[in-house]
This record gives sequence, C-alpha cells and structure tokens, in this order.
Amino acid sequence: MKETGHPLPVAALAWPSRVFALALGLLLLTAWSHALAQPGAREFDPDAGLSAILLGTGVPLPNPDRQTACTAVIAGDRVFLVDTGRNCIVPLDQAGIDEVDGVFYTHYHSDHFIGLGEILLDFGIGGIDRRIPVRGPEGAIEVVTGLLAAYRLDLEYRIAHHGDKFAAAAMNPRVTEHEPGIVLEEDGLRVTMFPVCHEPVEPAVGYRFEFRGEVLVVSGDTRVCPAYAEGAAGADLLISEAENAAMFNTPIALARAVGNTRQLEMIEEGMAYHAETLALARMAQEAGVEKLALTHLFPSIAPTEAAEALFIQGMSDYFDGPIIVGRDGMEVAP
Repeated sequence: MKETGHPLPVAALAWPSRVFALALGLLLLTAWSHALAQPGAREFDPDAGLSAILLGTGVPLPNPDRQTACTAVIAGDRVFLVDTGRNCIVPLDQAGIDEVDGVFYTHYHSDHFIGLGEILLDFGIGGIDRRIPVRGPEGAIEVVTGLLAAYRLDLEYRIAHHGDKFAAAAMNPRVTEHEPGIVLEEDGLRVTMFPVCHEPVEPAVGYRFEFRGEVLVVSGDTRVCPAYAEGAAGADLLISEAENAAMFNTPIALARAVGNTRQLEMIEEGMAYHAETLALARMAQEAGVEKLALTHLFPSIAPTEAAEALFIQGMSDYFDGPIIVGRDGMEVAP
C-alpha cells in the first residue's frame, strides 16, 4: 500500500509520548503527595477518659461536607464506632484510626450501616487479621450477613490475588444481638443499650458509655421522649441527633403552595421522628446533661458559623450548658 503526504518530523511524533509521560508523572506526584499528607495511625492515651470524634454528621440526602451517621467513641486507648454510615471510612482514615475495638448499631436505616463493608475491607487490606465485634439490637445478624454477601466475590478475588497477605478475618465480624441493658463491661468500661423512640423503626436504641467517672451518651435516631431522657440522664456529654423544625417552614410552605402533597407529607413524616432542637434543649436540662454535641443534623446544613448559629437558635433559652454543632472530623469530650 502506498503512503501519501509527507512524513511527520521526529519531534512531532514524540510529542504525544511526552504529553503522556508528563500527565502520568503529575498523576503519580499527586497521588504520592496525597499519601504523604494523610495522617499516620493515631495512638490514643491509655490513661485518658472518654471522648468522641464525629465522623459522620449528615443525613441520607447527599452533602459533600457531611458523611452519614458515624461516631467514634474513645475510652482510654480503645475505639468503638457507633454506626457506620455512608463513606465514613474517609473521615475515619483522616482521624488516623486504622482499627477499632468494636461496632455498635443503633438501628437499621441504611444511612447508619451502609459503610461497614468499606471499613472491614480497609482493615483487611491493612492487615487487621482479627474478627471485629459488632453489637446491635435484633436485626444485626441479618443486616451484616446481607452486606457481607455482597462482598463474597470481592473477597474471593483478593484472597486469590494476595493470599494470606489479605487479612480475611477482618471481613468476618463477630455479630451479636442484644436487648436493652449492659452489652459490654470490661476493663472499667460499661456500655449500656437503652431504647429510644424512632417509630415506626423498631428496635431503635442509644448507647451509654461509662468510664473512669464520666458518662458519654450517643442517642441514635430518636424524637424526644421519656425513654430517651432516661438513657441520657446525668450525661457529661450527650451526642444527640437534632432537627431544626423552623428551617422547614419555607419548604413546607412551598410544597403547600404548589400542591405537592407527596413532598409535604415526606417532610412532615421525617420531622415527626427526630429530636426537635428546642425540645431537645429542654430535655437535656431536665435530665441533668452537662454538654450537648449535635449530629445527624436535619436539615443537613453547611458547616459555617452562620448556619450553625441559626440551627441552634433558641436552645440556650432552655439549656444552660455548652452546645456544639458537630462537623465531620470534630473531636468532643466531656
């Protein structure tokens, strides 16, 4: 076959290769810089008391600034997760937490458990070759078994590729179901599960951590009710879900104005089973709570001082203690 036209100069032929090499180099440099910027494994003080890291403070509606429900509770040098929401592996990694001592589930809305597979997979890649205890109310076995079934092929591929370098035990958590009461008591730490009110979701629970004279409570999803108040009583730090009802006035009015009954009813139904901020403030005061940290913010506001001030407006009229509006990655302590 004849060729037509003039041959390209050597420099012109080399240009695409040079561009590709430059692009590849920049890509590798970016990846390496990101890896260097990531924190190393964090060491927690075994002599410390209770504290928490808010890893996911959002709700199911996507918000790039907020992952869904996930809270790390730290007791000395032990780390426990309360719920494992969507993509919480990212703030977990940013917090320098590369393994945990257990997981506690509050209920089985997917925004509270969907991130477990990512976390366990990361532990397997990282060589955490042990089974992670997972505790929750009835339903935990069904939910975790279903999640891990979706990883069956992935696990086979990784073991076939990496052999025992992949820590497969991490992908086989030890799951137990519990009724309200003490679910863990060891080395001075007591964790008590208590019922909350998130109807029609049942069971729904919160957790009370007691360690070295301090009490830290994580609410799970709930409206304000006597069972919740009892579980939170006397907490040095209450990490509570929160809903600002006033912020829904405009969306509700707009839905009514255009006759969108579906949207109107879904907003009202969502509001009915979350903890309204002013009611929460009154409950916390009456229950003797010392400090409030808000998470699972509904609506999922921007992480700005102006939005946060609006979210807690009026709460200090009813609650005397500090009120913290949570952001992903924020550390809080009694």
